[in-house]
Amino acid sequence: MQETICAKVDPRLLTKADRLFTGTVEGRIIEILQNARRAGATEVRITNKDGFVTVQDNGSGIEDFQKLLDLGGSGWDEKMEAGEDPAGVGLFSLAPRKVSIVSGSKKTVIDKDGWTGKPVEVIQNTETVKGAIVKFRDEKPWDLDLVEKHAVFAGIRVVVDGKLCHSMPFCRGESAYYENPGCRIEVAKEISNYHRAWSTNWYQRRVLVNFHGQVVQLDHWPGKHRQGLTILVDIAEQTHIRLMLPARTILVENAASIKLKEAIELEYYKYFQKQKNHALYYEEYQRAKELRQSAGN
Repeated sequence: MQETICAKVDPRLLTKADRLFTGTVEGRIIEILQNARRAGATEVRITNKDGFVTVQDNGSGIEDFQKLLDLGGSGWDEKMEAGEDPAGVGLFSLAPRKVSIVSGSKKTVIDKDGWTGKPVEVIQNTETVKGAIVKFRDEKPWDLDLVEKHAVFAGIRVVVDGKLCHSMPFCRGESAYYENPGCRIEVAKEISNYHRAWSTNWYQRRVLVNFHGQVVQLDHWPGKHRQGLTILVDIAEQTHIRLMLPARTILVENAASIKLKEAIELEYYKYFQKQKNHALYYEEYQRAKELRQSAGN
Protein backbone atom coordinates (compact mmCIF):
# COMPACT_ATOMS: atom_id res chain seq x y z
CA MET A 1 0.00 0.00 0.00
CA GLN A 2 1.37 3.38 -1.02
CA GLU A 3 2.11 5.78 1.84
CA THR A 4 1.42 9.47 1.43
CA ILE A 5 2.14 12.51 3.59
CA CYS A 6 0.91 16.10 3.38
CA ALA A 7 1.87 19.44 4.89
CA LYS A 8 -0.13 20.86 7.77
CA VAL A 9 0.12 23.67 10.30
CA ASP A 10 -0.06 22.64 13.94
CA PRO A 11 -2.61 24.69 15.94
CA ARG A 12 0.13 25.30 18.52
CA LEU A 13 1.74 27.68 16.04
CA LEU A 14 -1.15 30.08 16.59
CA THR A 15 -0.37 30.21 20.31
CA LYS A 16 3.06 31.63 19.38
CA ALA A 17 1.72 34.31 17.03
CA ASP A 18 2.50 37.06 19.53
CA ARG A 19 6.22 36.16 19.17
CA LEU A 20 6.41 35.21 15.50
CA PHE A 21 5.67 38.65 14.09
CA THR A 22 6.94 41.06 16.73
CA GLY A 23 9.41 42.95 14.56
CA THR A 24 10.60 46.53 14.42
CA VAL A 25 8.52 49.69 14.51
CA GLU A 26 9.58 50.33 10.92
CA GLY A 27 8.40 46.86 9.93
CA ARG A 28 4.99 47.59 11.42
CA ILE A 29 4.76 50.89 9.57
CA ILE A 30 5.50 49.13 6.27
CA GLU A 31 2.87 46.44 6.91
CA ILE A 32 0.13 48.89 7.89
CA LEU A 33 0.81 51.27 4.98
CA GLN A 34 0.86 48.37 2.51
CA ASN A 35 -2.39 47.00 3.94
CA ALA A 36 -4.03 50.39 3.38
CA ARG A 37 -2.72 50.69 -0.17
CA ARG A 38 -3.84 47.16 -1.03
CA ALA A 39 -7.30 48.07 0.25
CA GLY A 40 -7.41 50.83 -2.36
CA ALA A 41 -6.69 53.70 0.03
CA THR A 42 -5.46 56.95 -1.49
CA GLU A 43 -4.85 58.58 1.90
CA VAL A 44 -3.65 57.43 5.31
CA ARG A 45 -3.80 59.68 8.37
CA ILE A 46 -1.62 58.86 11.37
CA THR A 47 -2.02 60.62 14.71
CA ASN A 48 -0.10 60.26 17.98
CA LYS A 49 -1.90 61.19 21.19
CA ASP A 50 -1.60 60.13 24.84
CA GLY A 51 0.74 57.27 23.94
CA PHE A 52 -1.58 55.83 21.29
CA VAL A 53 -1.01 55.57 17.54
CA THR A 54 -4.15 55.89 15.40
CA VAL A 55 -4.06 54.96 11.70
CA GLN A 56 -7.06 55.84 9.54
CA ASP A 57 -7.33 55.10 5.82
CA ASN A 58 -10.00 55.75 3.17
CA GLY A 59 -9.76 52.31 1.55
CA SER A 60 -12.46 49.72 0.92
CA GLY A 61 -12.68 48.82 4.61
CA ILE A 62 -13.03 45.43 6.28
CA GLU A 63 -15.94 43.35 5.06
CA ASP A 64 -15.07 40.17 6.97
CA PHE A 65 -13.54 40.82 10.41
CA GLN A 66 -12.54 37.15 10.66
CA LYS A 67 -9.82 37.90 8.07
CA LEU A 68 -8.09 40.08 10.68
CA LEU A 69 -7.15 36.93 12.61
CA ASP A 70 -6.82 34.58 9.64
CA LEU A 71 -3.05 34.05 9.76
CA GLY A 72 -1.76 33.57 6.21
CA GLY A 73 -5.12 34.33 4.60
CA SER A 74 -4.79 37.79 3.10
CA GLY A 75 -8.25 38.03 1.60
CA TRP A 76 -6.96 40.06 -1.38
CA ASP A 77 -8.31 39.50 -4.89
CA GLU A 78 -6.58 37.33 -7.51
CA LYS A 79 -4.86 40.28 -9.21
CA MET A 80 -3.29 41.40 -5.94
CA GLU A 81 -2.29 37.84 -5.03
CA ALA A 82 -0.62 37.34 -8.42
CA GLY A 83 1.15 40.68 -8.47
CA GLU A 84 2.37 41.13 -4.89
CA ASP A 85 2.25 37.70 -3.24
CA PRO A 86 0.96 39.09 0.10
CA ALA A 87 1.88 36.88 3.05
CA GLY A 88 -1.29 37.38 5.07
CA VAL A 89 0.62 38.77 8.04
CA GLY A 90 -0.95 42.23 7.98
CA LEU A 91 -2.45 43.08 11.34
CA PHE A 92 -0.47 40.28 13.04
CA SER A 93 2.52 42.64 12.81
CA LEU A 94 0.90 44.49 15.75
CA ALA A 95 0.69 41.40 18.00
CA PRO A 96 0.72 41.09 20.99
CA ARG A 97 -0.47 44.67 21.45
CA LYS A 98 -4.04 45.52 22.36
CA VAL A 99 -5.53 46.84 19.11
CA SER A 100 -8.94 48.37 18.42
CA ILE A 101 -10.29 48.27 14.86
CA VAL A 102 -13.29 50.11 13.45
CA SER A 103 -14.57 49.72 9.90
CA GLY A 104 -17.99 50.21 8.35
CA SER A 105 -20.56 49.69 11.09
CA LYS A 106 -18.48 47.22 13.14
CA LYS A 107 -15.65 47.37 15.66
CA THR A 108 -13.56 45.00 17.74
CA VAL A 109 -10.71 44.96 20.24
CA ILE A 110 -7.98 42.30 19.98
CA ASP A 111 -5.90 41.80 23.12
CA LYS A 112 -2.93 39.49 23.78
CA ASP A 113 -5.15 36.43 24.24
CA GLY A 114 -7.07 37.28 21.09
CA TRP A 115 -3.91 37.00 19.00
CA THR A 116 -3.33 33.46 20.28
CA GLY A 117 -6.75 31.94 19.73
CA LYS A 118 -9.22 33.28 22.31
CA PRO A 119 -12.54 34.30 20.65
CA VAL A 120 -12.80 38.04 20.02
CA GLU A 121 -16.19 39.77 19.99
CA VAL A 122 -17.21 41.96 17.04
CA ILE A 123 -19.88 44.51 17.89
CA GLN A 124 -21.90 47.15 16.06
CA ASN A 125 -20.45 50.64 15.97
CA THR A 126 -22.63 53.69 16.59
CA GLU A 127 -21.54 55.33 13.34
CA THR A 128 -20.41 54.09 9.93
CA VAL A 129 -16.72 54.57 9.19
CA LYS A 130 -15.36 54.65 5.64
CA GLY A 131 -12.15 52.68 5.32
CA ALA A 132 -10.64 51.51 8.62
CA ILE A 133 -9.36 52.98 11.87
CA VAL A 134 -6.70 51.09 13.84
CA LYS A 135 -5.57 52.25 17.30
CA PHE A 136 -2.82 50.81 19.52
CA ARG A 137 0.20 51.63 21.69
CA ASP A 138 3.72 51.22 20.32
CA GLU A 139 7.28 51.52 21.60
CA LYS A 140 7.50 55.09 20.33
CA PRO A 141 5.33 57.54 18.36
CA TRP A 142 4.96 57.08 14.61
CA ASP A 143 6.22 60.60 13.96
CA LEU A 144 6.90 62.26 10.62
CA ASP A 145 10.62 61.46 10.53
CA LEU A 146 9.92 57.78 11.20
CA VAL A 147 7.01 57.37 8.77
CA GLU A 148 8.14 59.52 5.84
CA LYS A 149 11.01 57.21 4.87
CA HIS A 150 8.48 54.45 4.20
CA ALA A 151 5.70 56.66 2.83
CA VAL A 152 7.72 58.61 0.26
CA PHE A 153 7.73 55.80 -2.34
CA ALA A 154 4.45 54.11 -1.33
CA GLY A 155 2.34 55.90 -3.93
CA ILE A 156 -0.31 57.12 -1.48
CA ARG A 157 -0.88 60.35 0.45
CA VAL A 158 0.26 59.96 4.08
CA VAL A 159 -0.37 62.62 6.74
CA VAL A 160 1.28 62.41 10.18
CA ASP A 161 -0.08 64.62 12.96
CA GLY A 162 -1.40 67.06 10.36
CA LYS A 163 1.86 67.18 8.35
CA LEU A 164 1.99 65.76 4.83
CA CYS A 165 4.76 63.25 4.09
CA HIS A 166 6.79 63.96 0.98
CA SER A 167 5.88 61.73 -1.96
CA MET A 168 7.78 61.11 -5.18
CA PRO A 169 8.25 58.47 -7.92
CA PHE A 170 11.02 55.97 -7.21
CA CYS A 171 12.15 56.10 -10.84
CA ARG A 172 11.88 59.04 -13.23
CA GLY A 173 9.51 59.00 -16.20
CA GLU A 174 12.29 58.23 -18.68
CA SER A 175 13.13 54.98 -16.90
CA ALA A 176 12.83 51.77 -18.92
CA TYR A 177 9.82 49.49 -18.38
CA TYR A 178 10.24 45.71 -18.55
CA GLU A 179 6.99 43.76 -18.79
CA ASN A 180 8.96 40.64 -17.93
CA PRO A 181 9.73 40.56 -14.99
CA GLY A 182 7.48 43.60 -14.33
CA CYS A 183 9.47 46.66 -13.24
CA ARG A 184 10.96 50.01 -14.17
CA ILE A 185 14.75 50.46 -14.14
CA GLU A 186 16.80 53.65 -13.99
CA VAL A 187 20.57 54.05 -13.88
CA ALA A 188 21.12 57.30 -12.00
CA LYS A 189 24.15 59.49 -11.51
CA GLU A 190 22.37 61.58 -8.86
CA ILE A 191 19.77 60.34 -6.39
CA SER A 192 17.64 62.11 -3.80
CA ASN A 193 18.27 62.08 -0.06
CA TYR A 194 15.21 59.82 0.24
CA HIS A 195 16.87 57.23 -2.00
CA ARG A 196 20.20 57.72 -0.28
CA ALA A 197 18.62 56.87 3.08
CA TRP A 198 18.34 53.27 1.86
CA SER A 199 21.98 53.01 0.72
CA THR A 200 23.98 51.47 3.56
CA ASN A 201 27.29 52.07 1.82
CA TRP A 202 27.83 54.19 -1.27
CA TYR A 203 30.64 51.96 -2.54
CA GLN A 204 28.89 48.63 -2.22
CA ARG A 205 27.71 47.03 -5.45
CA ARG A 206 24.03 47.11 -4.64
CA VAL A 207 20.78 47.93 -6.38
CA LEU A 208 17.82 49.62 -4.68
CA VAL A 209 14.50 47.86 -5.31
CA ASN A 210 11.16 49.44 -4.35
CA PHE A 211 8.24 47.13 -3.52
CA HIS A 212 5.46 49.72 -3.25
CA GLY A 213 7.10 51.59 -0.38
CA GLN A 214 9.29 48.81 0.97
CA VAL A 215 12.84 49.29 -0.29
CA VAL A 216 15.33 46.41 -0.27
CA GLN A 217 18.88 46.09 -1.54
CA LEU A 218 19.90 43.62 -4.22
CA ASP A 219 23.51 42.41 -4.08
CA HIS A 220 24.09 42.62 -7.80
CA TRP A 221 26.25 44.96 -9.84
CA PRO A 222 26.78 44.34 -13.56
CA GLY A 223 30.21 45.99 -13.95
CA LYS A 224 33.49 45.84 -12.07
CA HIS A 225 33.13 49.38 -10.69
CA ARG A 226 30.19 51.46 -9.46
CA GLN A 227 31.52 54.60 -11.19
CA GLY A 228 29.34 56.76 -8.94
CA LEU A 229 26.09 55.24 -10.21
CA THR A 230 22.97 53.89 -8.52
CA ILE A 231 20.55 51.44 -10.14
CA LEU A 232 16.92 51.94 -9.13
CA VAL A 233 14.24 49.29 -9.68
CA ASP A 234 10.56 50.13 -9.18
CA ILE A 235 8.35 47.03 -9.03
CA ALA A 236 5.19 47.15 -11.17
CA GLU A 237 1.71 46.08 -10.06
CA GLN A 238 2.04 42.81 -11.97
CA THR A 239 5.31 40.96 -11.39
CA HIS A 240 6.74 37.56 -10.47
CA ILE A 241 9.57 39.12 -8.48
CA ARG A 242 9.15 38.00 -4.89
CA LEU A 243 10.51 38.83 -1.44
CA MET A 244 11.75 36.16 0.96
CA LEU A 245 9.36 35.49 3.87
CA PRO A 246 8.86 36.33 6.68
CA ALA A 247 11.28 39.28 6.96
CA ARG A 248 10.92 40.26 3.26
CA THR A 249 14.28 41.99 3.12
CA ILE A 250 15.87 40.05 0.24
CA LEU A 251 14.73 38.81 -3.17
CA VAL A 252 13.74 35.22 -3.85
CA GLU A 253 16.04 33.61 -6.39
CA ASN A 254 13.59 32.58 -9.12
CA ALA A 255 13.14 32.95 -12.87
CA ALA A 256 11.92 36.53 -12.43
CA SER A 257 14.99 37.55 -10.42
CA ILE A 258 17.22 36.16 -13.19
CA LYS A 259 15.28 38.24 -15.73
CA LEU A 260 15.64 41.25 -13.45
CA LYS A 261 19.42 40.89 -13.27
CA GLU A 262 19.61 40.61 -17.07
CA ALA A 263 17.48 43.77 -17.41
CA ILE A 264 19.69 45.60 -14.91
CA GLU A 265 22.78 44.65 -16.88
CA LEU A 266 21.21 45.80 -20.13
CA GLU A 267 20.18 49.19 -18.70
CA TYR A 268 23.60 49.62 -17.12
CA TYR A 269 25.34 49.15 -20.46
CA LYS A 270 22.76 51.26 -22.30
CA TYR A 271 23.64 54.07 -19.92
CA PHE A 272 27.25 54.02 -21.13
CA GLN A 273 26.11 53.67 -24.73
CA LYS A 274 24.46 57.10 -24.39
CA GLN A 275 27.64 58.74 -23.07
CA LYS A 276 30.25 60.35 -25.34
CA ASN A 277 32.99 58.46 -23.53
CA HIS A 278 32.96 55.32 -21.43
CA ALA A 279 35.41 53.41 -19.26
CA LEU A 280 34.11 49.87 -19.69
CA TYR A 281 36.48 46.93 -19.51
CA TYR A 282 36.72 44.97 -22.76
CA GLU A 283 34.84 41.96 -21.34
CA GLU A 284 32.08 44.31 -20.17
CA TYR A 285 31.90 45.83 -23.63
CA GLN A 286 31.54 42.33 -25.10
CA ARG A 287 28.85 41.47 -22.56
CA ALA A 288 26.99 44.66 -23.49
CA LYS A 289 27.04 43.65 -27.16
CA GLU A 290 25.75 40.18 -26.26
CA LEU A 291 22.87 41.57 -24.20
CA ARG A 292 21.87 44.11 -26.85
CA GLN A 293 21.81 41.40 -29.50
CA SER A 294 19.72 39.04 -27.36
CA ALA A 295 17.27 41.87 -26.60
CA GLY A 296 17.14 42.93 -30.26
CA ASN A 297 18.74 46.35 -29.60
